[in-house]
Amino acid sequence: MKIGVGTPQALVRPLQYLTSATAVVVAVGLIGSALAAANAIQVSRDLIETRAVTAAGAFSGEEIQALHADSRDLNNKTYQSIKRRLTSIREGNAGTKFAYLMGMKGKDVVFLADSEPPASKDYSPPGSVYPEATGLLRSVFYNREAVIEGPATDSYGTWVSGLSPVVDEHGKIVAVLGIDIPSEDYYKQIFVYAIIPLLLAAIPVSVLIYNRRLAKKEHEIAQLKTQFVSIASHELRSPLTGTLWGVQSLLKSKPRKEQEKVLTSVYNNVAASLATVNEILDFSIFERGKEDKLQREIVDLRDVLQDITKLHELAAQEGGITLVHAGAWPKEALVVGDHGALKRAMSNIISNAIKYSPRGSEVEIGLHDEDGRYVVGIRDHGIGIPKEEQKKVLAGYYRAPNATKVKAYGTGMGLWVTKLIVEQHKGKLWFGSKENRGTTFFISLPAKK
Repeated sequence: MKIGVGTPQALVRPLQYLTSATAVVVAVGLIGSALAAANAIQVSRDLIETRAVTAAGAFSGEEIQALHADSRDLNNKTYQSIKRRLTSIREGNAGTKFAYLMGMKGKDVVFLADSEPPASKDYSPPGSVYPEATGLLRSVFYNREAVIEGPATDSYGTWVSGLSPVVDEHGKIVAVLGIDIPSEDYYKQIFVYAIIPLLLAAIPVSVLIYNRRLAKKEHEIAQLKTQFVSIASHELRSPLTGTLWGVQSLLKSKPRKEQEKVLTSVYNNVAASLATVNEILDFSIFERGKEDKLQREIVDLRDVLQDITKLHELAAQEGGITLVHAGAWPKEALVVGDHGALKRAMSNIISNAIKYSPRGSEVEIGLHDEDGRYVVGIRDHGIGIPKEEQKKVLAGYYRAPNATKVKAYGTGMGLWVTKLIVEQHKGKLWFGSKENRGTTFFISLPAKK
C-alpha cells in the first residue's frame, strides 16, 4: 500500500518581504497627502472667498458713493464708520491681516478705506493709488464675480487675497472689498491637512520597519542557535560513539551476567543519547541549507542496508527482534548520492522499527527494482501509527501519542530528516500503517543511469 505524503512543514520562520509593503504604504500616504493638500487648497480658497463676499455685503452703494476718495474723507463720518467696520472684519476673521475697500479713479485703482490705524506703516490714506493692481483685481470692477488671487507678492508682503464686488441698489459696482491672508498662514493650513495622511501612513510603516528588524534579529539568533547546536552535537557525538563501541566490545567478550546487565543498560542509554544527538545534528545541517553539499557518488544500496543491519544488530538482539532480509535482492542496486546521508535516512527507519516492535517479532528489510528505480521496504509488526496522526509524523518535532507511551525519549525529527535526505536524492518516502499491526516504510530512489 502506498500513501502519498505532503511537503514538510517549514520549521524556520522566513524573513518577510517588507520593502515592497513599506513602499506601498508610503506611496498611499503620499497620494493621500497630495489629495488632502489639493482639497485643503480648495477649501481654504473657498473660505476666503466666502469671507470676502460676506464682508462686501456689509457695505451699501449709497455710503460708498458718499466718499470722495481723498483727504476730505478723513473728517467724513461715513468714512470713519466704514473704517471701523473694516477693522471689525479684520479682527473678527482669524488669520486676516488686512481688510480694505478699493475704487476706480480714472484708470487708477485707489484705496477708499482700510482697516489699519493711521499710525501704522501699512496704513493707506483715502485716495492712495495702488500701483500694483493686477489684471485680476481690475476685472472684479467689471465682472461682478468674487475671485481669489495669490499667493502674490506686493510692497506690503505675500498674500492670498479674497476680492468681492460691492454693488449699489441698481446693481452697479461701486467698489471692491478685499481681505488679505498672509501666505505663511495659508500654507500652514494646507500643510496641516496634508501631513495627516503621512502621519497615519507612518504608523504602519513604523510597525513594518520594527517587524523587519525583529525578523532580522530572530534570523540572526536562529543562525547562532543552529551553529551552537551543530558544534555541541559534534563535540558530543565523538565521545558517545567511542563509548558505544567500547561497551559493544565488552558485551562481545561474554562478561558475567551481572556485568552484562550493567553493560547492556549503559549501551542502551548511550545508544539512545547518540541517536538524539545525531537527529539534532542532522536537523542543524538541513536548517543551515547544507543539504546542497551532499556528496554525489555511486552508492550500492545493498552495502548501505548491510551496514545498517550490522549497526543495529546488537540493539535488535537486546530487544528480542530479528532483522530479516526479505525477498530476493538485486545483485547490485546502484544509485548516485551520499552514502553517509542515505545510511542515516534508512537507519532512522530501522531504529524506529526496532524501538516500537514487540519482543519475538521480525523487522523485514526488502530491496527491489521497479521502473528504473530501487525501492527499499522496511516493515515491522509493532505499535503502528494511528490513522489520524499519520499526516503529522513526517512534519518534524512530532511523535505519535502511542510512541511516547512506549519510549519516553526522542526528538520527533528522525523521520523529517529522513524525508529531507530522500528528497535531496530525488527520491520519494511514503508509508502504510495500521495501529497495533505494524508499519511499512518505502524509500524509492532513481537508479544510476
